[in-house]
Amino acid sequence: MTPRLGDLAADLGVPCPPDWARVEITGVSDDSRTVSPGVVFVAHRGTHDDGHAHVADAVARGAAAVVSERDVEVGDRPRFVVADGRVELARWAAAFYGRPTQRLRTVGVTGTNGKTSVCHFVAHLVGPESTAVVGTVENLARGLRALTTPSSPAVQQIAREAVDQGKTTLVLEASSIGLEQHRLDEVAFDVGVFTNLTRDHLDLHGTLDAYGAAKAILFRGLAPSAVAVLNADDPYSDTLRRACRCRVVSYGIQHPADLKADVVAEDASGVALSIRQGGASARVTVPVHGLYGASNALAALGAALALGVPWSVATERLPSLPAVAGRWNLFRRADGADAIVDFAHTPDGLLQILSVVRRIYDRVVIVFGCAGGSDRGKRAEMGEIASRFADVVVLTQDNPKYEDPEAILDEIEAGIRPPSHATRIVDRREAIEDAACRVGGRGDILLLAGKGHETFQIVRGEFLPHSDAAILESLGFAPVLPETARGGSS
Repeated sequence: MTPRLGDLAADLGVPCPPDWARVEITGVSDDSRTVSPGVVFVAHRGTHDDGHAHVADAVARGAAAVVSERDVEVGDRPRFVVADGRVELARWAAAFYGRPTQRLRTVGVTGTNGKTSVCHFVAHLVGPESTAVVGTVENLARGLRALTTPSSPAVQQIAREAVDQGKTTLVLEASSIGLEQHRLDEVAFDVGVFTNLTRDHLDLHGTLDAYGAAKAILFRGLAPSAVAVLNADDPYSDTLRRACRCRVVSYGIQHPADLKADVVAEDASGVALSIRQGGASARVTVPVHGLYGASNALAALGAALALGVPWSVATERLPSLPAVAGRWNLFRRADGADAIVDFAHTPDGLLQILSVVRRIYDRVVIVFGCAGGSDRGKRAEMGEIASRFADVVVLTQDNPKYEDPEAILDEIEAGIRPPSHATRIVDRREAIEDAACRVGGRGDILLLAGKGHETFQIVRGEFLPHSDAAILESLGFAPVLPETARGGSS
């Protein structure tokens, strides 16, 4: 049944004249290009554009009503003037789709690194057949490119589809930008998970404190009946704990925690963990790598337990955690040389994966770059980290957007520390081909960092086809399943 404007207005507590009440509503959008007859168009001031400039276009496309932050010309269409268009976008979208997250067990995962992996791990532990995931990888499959947390109408639509499909659980990546821009305002979270806080997005937030404060929005908004799952190994968890009104469960490897794990052993196939919570314990080998991988698995376990998954069921499922697109995807050439495709695109992400491969492999060759239009301060840091851990560093482009790729490489190369030096090849395919010639046989690793699951390069506003994985396969590297990864090191 198509809702009417009067029904949505009543749900939202918004006055609606009788002659507007019978208008049928078919959707909610803040993008005039997607407006069709019956859609409510919400205009707000954006980061780079002002939606009010597109009201006329939305009306011409058939917008049924306009919600705006100031008085605009809409002809004979119903109009609602509001204080904050982003807030109202979330409210109208939730009302239109019937507040679906109230009918789902909903998990929000935030943090600098690990969000995607934790979301997929939670879905696996809870049951992938009954779980919908909103995140970087799934968004790409849905046609939402270069987005971690999509717009509030998209979030609510995905949740509605999950309900209609009979799913019981929704797991979302909650980015700092998505939280700050109110995209998740009307999501009824049952569990909030924090992975870590390290440098990223400082071009948008300005300081690490402001970046952390954006992450804290998720936890301040949790209802008293919810559960917060916090990383005891990250000091920012203390701040988040103070923001919570709900029960807090900590997880950790290096520090005391409610859910505690010790690393027993590690090789190319994964990490053996001894895990305990209260009187329960288990020893499992998980197909993840390093402390960061073990921490992600532990975070997912904490979320699954908070949702009521029995200890025995959750821990039995840990050894079969799925490979996540673009996260430690392992490839092997006939001569025994390995290659890894990973999304590591922050200083900490690069440090974590390089510290692991340095322990496992004899010789490390890395190909990476930094995205344009974002935190320039991290570029030299990543150059220093690469030169510290890798034997060969090849710098290349990674979504340069509107920046000069050579200028980005200059800033990365400024961090390279002697006696190391970097080879610069802007074209990423050529860079990978060059680096592949620099790895020998067994004991060598080629790490392609930064692009991960992405199948494009963003250059001057265009999405150009590109896949690190596809290029590797064209060079004779075949994907390696997690259960056959053992033996990749020397």
